[in-house]
Amino acid sequence: MKQTIPSHQPTAGRPREVALLVETAMVSGREILKGIGRFLREGHPWTVVHEPRNLLDAAPDWIRSWQGDGIIARISSPEMAETLRRTGLPVVDVLGLVKDTPFPLVHVDDTAIARLAFDHLSSQRPASLGFYGFKGENWSEQRRDAFLGLARQLGYLPHILEVRRTSRFSGPAQKALIGWLKSLPKRSGVMVCNDELASDLLQTARRSGLSVPGDVAVIGVDDDEALCSIACPPLSSIRAAHAKVGHEAATLLNRLMKRRALRTRPEAVWISPGEVIARQSTDLMQVADPHLQRALALIREKACAGISVDEVATAAGLSRSVLQRRFHAHVGGTVHGAIQKHRIEAACRLLRETNLPQTEVAERAGFLHAEYFSNVFRQAMDCTPRQYRLAVRREAPDKA
Repeated sequence: MKQTIPSHQPTAGRPREVALLVETAMVSGREILKGIGRFLREGHPWTVVHEPRNLLDAAPDWIRSWQGDGIIARISSPEMAETLRRTGLPVVDVLGLVKDTPFPLVHVDDTAIARLAFDHLSSQRPASLGFYGFKGENWSEQRRDAFLGLARQLGYLPHILEVRRTSRFSGPAQKALIGWLKSLPKRSGVMVCNDELASDLLQTARRSGLSVPGDVAVIGVDDDEALCSIACPPLSSIRAAHAKVGHEAATLLNRLMKRRALRTRPEAVWISPGEVIARQSTDLMQVADPHLQRALALIREKACAGISVDEVATAAGLSRSVLQRRFHAHVGGTVHGAIQKHRIEAACRLLRETNLPQTEVAERAGFLHAEYFSNVFRQAMDCTPRQYRLAVRREAPDKA
């Protein structure tokens, strides 16, 4: 049964009534709804009509005769697009699956998402790169094309596998995935179009006896914390800023309803993604050299405890100069750089997930002085710690 939820008392006259055809079964849809909720709390007198949905559900029957003012929808088929067109109401699409609809689109920037995935995987120096996505879905194909283009620019010959969403658990699809995974060179890096499909890939890899990240490193998109945390190993992912999509879509629909501008399709609005949330599924810093293994293990475990390069060398059983040479040859970069990378990742996590003052964030991340921390953070992230915290809070306004 559909629910009618008043957002605020109207300031004057009848509040506008808006239908939200957005699924609740996926984190991307729920985040879009959060962004719309933020728009409502900013004082816009809408009455919202919403019911629980799945992504591929058809337009509900009631929408055909509904006497509302506007619609925000995840348009999943040409038939759904046609049904919404016939309502004569302003519509904003927030999925981008169907090409060439008559409606404006607000969507995450798929090219920028692919760039983040590529930068993260390529920094791990994989032997090869690959992409696994949904066949026939525009947003997945955009991520695929951007990722493959970047891979080719760097000299990789990328591996590609795509599957229909509705048949991905079928016997032939699973057999194709197993064969594809086993055909990849060891230490490959794979971008998967979203966390849902990445979770499927991780389970298939495990059943096939493949090691993640040893044989294949995997990164998804959406940062679905539930899926990422129960994945084995925990899944690296990209925060796609879907809440911003919801807020921007509501802002755009509000303008369209005021103008009743139905026929002219504005340009698509692309929302920049957040950041890579690195977890174990892309930790390719695994090497055969036992000395370097000990060095990397200590860096992962003690980077935020203030360890020095000399302490890492002692733990590795090497002189400082020999460690630096081997580290550069087999891992890439410097030992100090690896320590700083872990510290910055810890600082980002604390800035996202806590309200600790910057001085305490610096201390917990392993920096002795807040001013030095601020300088290092700015060099690494191209913003101050305060700017970073404000930005991620805006992207996820309903997360404490």
